Amino acid sequence: MILVNKLEPVIAIESHHYDYFHQYAELLKIYDFIDLPDNIKQIEQSNSAILRTYYANAVDHNLVDIKTVKYIVEGKIKPKALNERSIEQYIKAEDWLNTQLDQPLNIGMMHQLQKILILDLYNNRDDVNLFTVNATRAAERISPNSEMELESLFEYMNNDTENHALVQSWVLHFKLLQIKLFSEAKSKIATLLQNFWLAKHNLNMNGLLSLEHEFYTNKNDYHAFLGETRDVEKITATEQQQLDFGMMLFGGQLDRLKTLLRSYFRQQVEFESLNPRQKNIMNYVFERGYRLKEFDDSVLNQRQKLIMYIIQHKGFISTKELVTEFDCNRKTIQRDFTTLLELNLVKVIGKGAGLRYAVNVAESKNDFLSKYQSVLVAEDTDGATNDL
Repeated sequence: MILVNKLEPVIAIESHHYDYFHQYAELLKIYDFIDLPDNIKQIEQSNSAILRTYYANAVDHNLVDIKTVKYIVEGKIKPKALNERSIEQYIKAEDWLNTQLDQPLNIGMMHQLQKILILDLYNNRDDVNLFTVNATRAAERISPNSEMELESLFEYMNNDTENHALVQSWVLHFKLLQIKLFSEAKSKIATLLQNFWLAKHNLNMNGLLSLEHEFYTNKNDYHAFLGETRDVEKITATEQQQLDFGMMLFGGQLDRLKTLLRSYFRQQVEFESLNPRQKNIMNYVFERGYRLKEFDDSVLNQRQKLIMYIIQHKGFISTKELVTEFDCNRKTIQRDFTTLLELNLVKVIGKGAGLRYAVNVAESKNDFLSKYQSVLVAEDTDGATNDL
């Protein structure tokens, strides 16, 4: 099909948008660093799927008790009512899209989502009879104009190399809401395809992202952006306003995920049993521990990195304990600590037999380390760690 109007979003990437890119990259490193057990990862991925399904339907005003959603997602009950079946169909749509991650966006996806979300929902029912025949749905065709708009949108998404995939996902989401598609399920289709795009580009935080929660908690503003507002004057937003709004929602979701990861980390280190100084250290470790992986072997050898991991998780450690841990010469461990002290990564606590090494929370600026660590490492963290 010859495209009459090629999509060219009128957007500018502002400095605060880059903050969200960096925030995501840092949170992903924290996720890897705290190394959640596989069973916990699976539980949280399942919880996120439940939340995505629940809030995607809630935005469409199909409120179903979240426990019911949980049982449907886990396959523990067979959905009966229409609202319950819409939950089941949303799950099927998401599962189907997960099998298409190696495919570009295309018109065929739209028709398949219509089949799963609308046609199968209304037509594959046990209670269809003479009196419910009006509840069935016939397949809808996308109008030629809408199809051209979709072709233009998908060409942009599949070929654009200038914008970050996160930015592209918001262009996709809001553009789909503006194009005339089917009689219902528009916001579900927009959300599902945005999630598809984020997963395709490894931006879904290993399946933990639930942007639908942000849509629901900000639904008044979200509906206003769609023009679905009760105000007499219809509200229309520019592409830049849509992007700013979307990135704000993405940041809110990252904050929720960071709180979740922090709670698991604190369980790992038995945070509540620590004294105030140790708690401060553990807060620091959560925020910055992953940066040890940014040191190459010319700065820290593997044993020195392991020493730092042990200190971070225990809070304090002695030379004697590490000699036993690594089964090596005491002088070797002392040389390691000399290196770590010179790099301002650890500090000495106590004297004599009570001497211990701890994480140096108040890092002094070190020009040598600046090329190995992010700018944040050079900042004073005394206030930031206490606020966590």
